[in-house]
Amino acid sequence: MSSPISTSLRWRLSVLWALQWGITGSTLTYLPLYFTEHRVDAQQLGQLMAVAALGLLVAPLVVGQVCDRWMHSEKYLAIAHFLGGFTLTYIPEAARVYAETQDNFPVLLGLIAVYAAAYFPTIPLASSLTFRHLTDPDSQFGSIRIWGTVGWVLAGLGLSLWLGQREFSVWLYRAFPGGGVLFNEAGTVFDFLGSPSSDDAFDIAAILSFALSAFCVFLPKTPPLHVRTEKLSRAERKANRKKTRIRERFAVLSVLRLFLDPQVALLIAISFALALVVPTYSLAVPILLEHLGISAHWVPAVMTVGQISEFPCLALLHWCLARWGAKITFALGMLAWLVRYGLFAADTPFAVVMFGVSLHGVCHVFLVIVVQLYLDRRCPPDTKATAQNIFAFLTLGIALPLGFLLAGWWGRICRLTTPDMANFSLFFAVPAGIVAGLLLIFWTFTDTKLGLETKDDESPADTGD
Repeated sequence: MSSPISTSLRWRLSVLWALQWGITGSTLTYLPLYFTEHRVDAQQLGQLMAVAALGLLVAPLVVGQVCDRWMHSEKYLAIAHFLGGFTLTYIPEAARVYAETQDNFPVLLGLIAVYAAAYFPTIPLASSLTFRHLTDPDSQFGSIRIWGTVGWVLAGLGLSLWLGQREFSVWLYRAFPGGGVLFNEAGTVFDFLGSPSSDDAFDIAAILSFALSAFCVFLPKTPPLHVRTEKLSRAERKANRKKTRIRERFAVLSVLRLFLDPQVALLIAISFALALVVPTYSLAVPILLEHLGISAHWVPAVMTVGQISEFPCLALLHWCLARWGAKITFALGMLAWLVRYGLFAADTPFAVVMFGVSLHGVCHVFLVIVVQLYLDRRCPPDTKATAQNIFAFLTLGIALPLGFLLAGWWGRICRLTTPDMANFSLFFAVPAGIVAGLLLIFWTFTDTKLGLETKDDESPADTGD
């Protein structure tokens, strides 16, 4: 039985995840509406979202290599989030210039690309750092990762409350008429912040980025784990010169050997294909909600329903893996995507659309986190960061950008940026059909256990205290 993690380690990792996903929660669901407001059409919106995902192209060959071989993970996180926060402060100005002139779109693309290269590789790196310090990731990771959901929800709600403070104030006065004096006094406290602006989404994200960069000094030390060739005897160095020089120095090659395993390859291929259709959700659902009558300012708050659904899913993940196994758990995540896309395509009322949004917890936890746990179990200790980054590279660095480009092209055909003329049924019917085919392939050709239920080895956990 694994030993429990210390309170000190738990709160540090929890804050890491809260800030990590708080950055995303303050911007991601608002981006389609923000850029549409700045005269970006559906195809250009797909390009912007695609170049954002391209940041993960640097993950396996650079970030994973650096943190598995040369540099402490927490130090890299500090540098990356500082650079990300700095870049975020310039994106609103580039968007304003484009809205006025329509001639500096490459500059906006470039800023998004720089930010993506800084931020997105930190997501798999945060996973590998957390796995490194847990004695039993299968049972302990959920209780740590759940704070990422807390961060996302608080950031999304905070953004909506700030942007929609006028509507919120009206509601408060009507709901609590006796608190008028108190509300007025509370409002004066925030007067120095100025009037809310849609640009504030990036300011909030920048503040959280700088906060996480500073907090990294409190994270547990996570040095590279690989065994240097100098520790081998002279005879061993001669006998293993080629292997040592290539595999020991370049973790990516060792991980690629693992990915040649048929079951691993199938799981990665299915994840890759799913990542191609995920962008249709991120691109279109905020626009769909606005079409259904939700104010643009309140879309981030409404979409936190999806993140809130991660709480029970993370709590139940360990039980599901133990009870049903990885195959059924992963298949449930795919089924959730099929159901939500089917509901969106069926031109259903607002309540049913919100049920589809609320399936986000099953969609994310039972797919992405299951694969992360699977890779952590299968990889040697000195290649775990690289394995997580290669998975992110394939799914988020290649498939997701392609998916956004395709979604932008498809959205232009379906006229997403003109909601009164948009064909949401046709737009969501295509990804629903693709997910149905992938689910059939996965269920037919994947082994029952996937190898996640039995531990082949137990790597010692570094508590970092």
